[in-house]
Amino acid sequence: MGSIGLNRMGEGARAPNLSIRTVFEGNMSMPTTESYPPVSSPQKSTLHVCTSCRRQGTPREPREQRPGFILYEALSAAVSQSALRDHVSVEPAECLSVCPRPCGIALSQRGKWSYLFGDQMPFETVDDIIECIELFHSRPKGFMARNERPKSLRGSILGRIPLTKQG
Repeated sequence: MGSIGLNRMGEGARAPNLSIRTVFEGNMSMPTTESYPPVSSPQKSTLHVCTSCRRQGTPREPREQRPGFILYEALSAAVSQSALRDHVSVEPAECLSVCPRPCGIALSQRGKWSYLFGDQMPFETVDDIIECIELFHSRPKGFMARNERPKSLRGSILGRIPLTKQG
């Protein structure tokens, strides 16, 4: 298996800018994994997406129309059609308890910092979330300074959890 690099900060190759409409319409071609420098960590990371998230006044049902569920589907499609597909597991979360700041996502990986973000939007922030995951993977301990994260993930951070020390 080829290795991939996921740094979007100007070092190494850049992944294509994924538009959610492009992902859903299937009009994209991905570069081969050989065009990327190596990933810092071979472990898979997990992106949890709150499928219950919805703005106040938005109907609770049907589930498939909740913004959080739509975001989950959009991110699942974007990751599965990107160079991240073998490195990230996108998982639904029943509730991330960020109700005042929907939609919520959490990014984690063993041995790295974990992050909780709110204010994500199904069609507007998918590309930024993918870029953030790429940055996360490029860092040995997953630490991402505020000014390094994509714009929509700077002010939307709700928590950063230090990595757990082994032993």
